[in-house]
Amino acid sequence: MAESAPPQPVNPGTVLQTLLAFKRTSMLRTALELKLYDALADGPRDAAHIAEFVGAPQRSVRVLLGAMTSAGLLEGDGEKYALPEGAGKFLVSTSPGYLGGAEKVASSYAEWDALRELTAVVRNGGTLLADDANSPGFAYWKDFAANGTFATRPGAALVADTLRPFATDREPLRLLDVGCGHALFALTFAKAYPRAQVFGIDWPEVLDHARHNATAMGLTDRSEFLAGDVFTAPLGGPYDVVVVANFLPQFSAAQGVELLRRLRGVLAPDGRVVLAGFTVGDQPPASEFGAWMLNLLMLAWTGGGEIQDLATYQRMLGEAGFTGTEVHKVANLPVRVLVARPVPD
Repeated sequence: MAESAPPQPVNPGTVLQTLLAFKRTSMLRTALELKLYDALADGPRDAAHIAEFVGAPQRSVRVLLGAMTSAGLLEGDGEKYALPEGAGKFLVSTSPGYLGGAEKVASSYAEWDALRELTAVVRNGGTLLADDANSPGFAYWKDFAANGTFATRPGAALVADTLRPFATDREPLRLLDVGCGHALFALTFAKAYPRAQVFGIDWPEVLDHARHNATAMGLTDRSEFLAGDVFTAPLGGPYDVVVVANFLPQFSAAQGVELLRRLRGVLAPDGRVVLAGFTVGDQPPASEFGAWMLNLLMLAWTGGGEIQDLATYQRMLGEAGFTGTEVHKVANLPVRVLVARPVPD
């Protein structure tokens, strides 16, 4: 386990700042939903102009603008308001660098509801939900598939690059993306290897986003999507590569081994299985903040799901019949890519 950084001192200011953090989140999320930053894309404006742009009463907009200015989310003097540095690039919806879609994942209403009950979840030892995150129709996964996270594209790119020595001259080249969601891991691979045929499996209501991404990337002719439960649905195969990205944390380690054994059965004898996603316990905790926040959600949303450390994932692969595990890291993120091959029968 990595050595922890020295803890930061706790004082009244840090306590109050943490307790108030949800209000700052609420303001930013509201501004994004109203497209308030778009109203300022062409320069400073007064409250009346902004209220008309977002379609809300001037009084409520004026109060919101004042609160956002006090929090540093806007610049303003009470008469006119302007974008703070960086907001035009990241918070105006027409910008190529727009990050506002992340609010539907990073501060989703489903997460707020789950963490509001965190005390009861901890006392209970796990989820309070009758239909948890592994049930069909769990609404959060549709937003996740539509928006992904900040780690999605770097992780997908690393998977495609890591497999280059294996995939470059391989014919045929078939990849299965397990719990594919947006399918960007499969589609990024297909973009990198023109001979590749990719498949994704997930709940049917999620696959609309996968198909949309395949169309947007010009890959409909080389992608196919299967609807169903990855533990029970027919998986087809054999596949040269099976990718399990950001999916195992929804399950206990024992369930993960069960799934990996099933996937081994649809993998070519000389194929590769790839695990991609967060780990915890491998870096100082402060460097793993995002991973630990996801772990809290898995505690609140699943019966036994948990992000594991690197050694546990390596052990799980071994128990499922894989060997020769290689480990790769996404720069500046607590994300690992593990590549292993089946033990010969």
